[in-house]
Amino acid sequence: MDQSLDIDIRGECLLKCLIMYLCEDASYLIEEYQADQREEAMGEFEKNTMTLFVTRESDALTRALDISIVIDCVEVLNELPSVACPCAMMFGLIYALNLKYPEGLKYIFETFQKIIMDLESRQMSRRVPNLQE
Repeated sequence: MDQSLDIDIRGECLLKCLIMYLCEDASYLIEEYQADQREEAMGEFEKNTMTLFVTRESDALTRALDISIVIDCVEVLNELPSVACPCAMMFGLIYALNLKYPEGLKYIFETFQKIIMDLESRQMSRRVPNLQE
């Protein structure tokens, strides 16, 4: 990974790689659009129940103009500083409210819970313990 890239972009790349390593689809969590497509994309919130909506100037290696959390077709937070911040906020919300993990993102949120946060780490799915070693 290019060391000249912004720390937020590198963190986002690592998060996407972790999601792919766990055989999940990053598009269930992060939806990216260019700035000129934002209004058109707002109508696509129905796709997932919990999504990070990232608006960029051009390609994926540029800093995000806006990062929002969309839950049940409603934009609940916007202008967040990086992709890692809303991921932590979503995990906290899911864990605190005892919600079920979103479909297609079970293993990434389980990784956040059991390995990174070390909460209830005794019982894990078979995919997750490989990361702990």
